[in-house]
Amino acid sequence: MSQTAPFPKLKRGLVAILRGLKPSEAVAIGKAIHDAGIEAIEVPLNSPEPFVSIADLVKALPQSALIGAGTVLTTADVDALHKVGGRL
Repeated sequence: MSQTAPFPKLKRGLVAILRGLKPSEAVAIGKAIHDAGIEAIEVPLNSPEPFVSIADLVKALPQSALIGAGTVLTTADVDALHKVGGRL
């Protein structure tokens, strides 16, 4: 049996997709987006060092921020995302 989890309610109903994000930019951009009221941030896995960026965002932003990945193609991607604290 397959289980699905409901997508969390978002205040603005938006997910910021940070395509091509570099780890050196992640925290500053993530904080600006979160400060603007967008609490869901996606880093596509075809970005440079995406798991580094995701880990940095998870550490820098409050627990209320929903940080995750896009272009997730394998269960190994899901496992790696979970390992760095991604939830989306």
